[in-house]
Amino acid sequence: MSSKSTLNYATFALAIPIYSSFDYHIADNQPDEPGIRFRLPFGSRDKVGILLANHDQSQFDESKIRSTFEALDHTPVLSAHMLELARWMADYYLQPPGEVLFQCLPKYLRKANAQKETRIKVWRGQPIDEKSRQAICKRSPRQHELLAAIENSSSGLNAAELKLINPGWHSVILALESKGAASWQWFRPEPITIASHQGPVLTVQQSEVIDSIAGQMDHFAVHLLDGITGSGKTEVYFNLIEQQLASNRQVIYLVPEIGLTSQLVARVQARFGERYAISHSGLSDLKRYQAWQQFRNGDVSIMLGTRSSLFSQSEDLGLIIIDEEHDGSYKQDDGIRYHARDVAIKRAQMLNIPIVLGSATPSTESINNTDREHFYVHRLDKRPGGYPPPPISLINLRHAVVDTGCSPQLIEKIGQHLGNGGQVLLYLNRRGFAPVVMCHQCNWQAHCVQCDAKLTLHQSLNRLLCHHCGYALPQPQSCPECDNTNIKHYGIGTEQLEQRLNQIFPEVALLRIDRDAVGGGTAFADRLKTLQKGDPCILIGTQMIAKGHDYPSITLSAILDADQALFSASYRATEQLIQTAFQVSGRSGRGQQRGEAWVQTRFPDHPLMQALVKQDYRNIALNILRERKLLGFPPFARVILFRADGISLEQAMNKLEEIRGQLSPLSDQPNIQCIGPMPALMTRRIGRYRAQLCLISNNLRQLRNALRDVMPKIENISSNAMVKWTIDVDAYDL
Repeated sequence: MSSKSTLNYATFALAIPIYSSFDYHIADNQPDEPGIRFRLPFGSRDKVGILLANHDQSQFDESKIRSTFEALDHTPVLSAHMLELARWMADYYLQPPGEVLFQCLPKYLRKANAQKETRIKVWRGQPIDEKSRQAICKRSPRQHELLAAIENSSSGLNAAELKLINPGWHSVILALESKGAASWQWFRPEPITIASHQGPVLTVQQSEVIDSIAGQMDHFAVHLLDGITGSGKTEVYFNLIEQQLASNRQVIYLVPEIGLTSQLVARVQARFGERYAISHSGLSDLKRYQAWQQFRNGDVSIMLGTRSSLFSQSEDLGLIIIDEEHDGSYKQDDGIRYHARDVAIKRAQMLNIPIVLGSATPSTESINNTDREHFYVHRLDKRPGGYPPPPISLINLRHAVVDTGCSPQLIEKIGQHLGNGGQVLLYLNRRGFAPVVMCHQCNWQAHCVQCDAKLTLHQSLNRLLCHHCGYALPQPQSCPECDNTNIKHYGIGTEQLEQRLNQIFPEVALLRIDRDAVGGGTAFADRLKTLQKGDPCILIGTQMIAKGHDYPSITLSAILDADQALFSASYRATEQLIQTAFQVSGRSGRGQQRGEAWVQTRFPDHPLMQALVKQDYRNIALNILRERKLLGFPPFARVILFRADGISLEQAMNKLEEIRGQLSPLSDQPNIQCIGPMPALMTRRIGRYRAQLCLISNNLRQLRNALRDVMPKIENISSNAMVKWTIDVDAYDL
């Protein structure tokens, strides 16, 4: 903390949707380093602000400048590097700087919570007389076992270690405390320096890729690891991490979804001991803050988590890894609409460190970037186990009698693989029992009252649910329009598929993984443990099972309904279909048995389906890129999307017309198209009406420079509860 004499003004950023910063008086006895949080008066309320800069004069009227209340930190919660990264994000994504800065903090620190040191409660034994010891030994074997373990440990035992000895340890340790045989103290953990466990023998390809990337570890470079499913990309990551840890550097390792962390954590723990922290939205704000704090303090060397873990702070960051870099969940779809992959590349560039992007199905953006400076491609096209990826075959549904989602041919295949001791994976990206409920007498259909969407039947709950807003109705016994009791449901979801397969294969374990079945707790991990045992079973699931998991006993994988993407309004649909097909097919045949992969379709002659059979992902992706270039779609054009929502469609459209009026100078700019405003594809969602206004240009710099000139006027356009507007730079979908 520096001392101040003349500086008595400070500029602060607040987490509000305003593009301006605010000046306050700051007292001489308060810390003054940028990145420190303060409690500030704002209107009639208190708010938390982040100090950006100090200065000895202000551009604002002295009489209107208020004084800070108190500093919440003694040292900055945002480093100089993170402040710089946040400024870049605010500038690039055209977002309010204060909201971006607070996005870079754990939620726990976005409020006026004091920083907490990471501490661990440790129990040690206390001297007791021999009579008391003998009484514990004779009357309570569990207490004696725990006491002996504590006394045999030179540094005491923490809760996790006590739980390994006795899952019901808590009541036992309380009893020992009451007898004076044990007591606890708080300790701050020391940085863990346990040596890594030995990994498996590398293939020639893996060794070559590791050596190639390792040779460029001392400067910024983007390494695209393009490896087929099961080719051992994770082992490449682990070897690169080992090199960083040996040099006392830290690593950020991102995965797209919470579900991918459970198996990966076990592998990280087996390889690197306890030198990691975990952060994802399934944890409490305090737990995520503690992980952030451990990484910042250097108590752990690996930060393993989802999108927001990218903002973990480190003075010794040496490598960033983005696994499954193609995954759409790296794009934030509310609040600050950033793309974690793109921000990670910028962060690596700022720090002059390497970044590794890994995928069996790289995004078209990354493939298009491979001819750029600092962008390198490394390929793994062989599996260490010896078996190649399974061939993808098509099942023609055009004339098939489909039994609850499965053709007779697929049911026969499932029986064969189960009979041979294999496991089966069935992908159906539609949860619930049936997506359509209707009356044939009057054509009534069950629709959500708040969204332009049909209600899905969830038979286990005896309810109709909206998957967009959560609106629910009891399952109707008769038509609400004409009282007809012959209500029908159509289509199939994972719940119905599970029910039918239980009837066909009653002796086989059936595991369903979707948001309904594994909504919380340990359900997801428990199902994956069952898979790990290797016994014959059927795994049914949505996109949660389509990527990242490695279970060698799966010998058959199948996509039950691949046709939705062929007629989607999204220009990304074909790319996402081929990525899903390759990811799902790649789950099989990773062990000692050859695998099979099947795709059910009513359009087997479609060029995309025929391309899948050839299994040349890169060639399909290049064809998609050629089509996008002809159409002027990303990545050959950049998209900036203004969205508005109001309590009526007219309100949303009027707000965007107001914004378009400010964009009129852009109409004179070459290569900039302004499309809209128009209603969104799902116009009504959660009771609000949505519209959008789209700017497209093949010259991002020209587009953003033109926008910068008009943004001050656009910023003045009000947003309130009646009608809100947002801006999305590099919108993921149109």
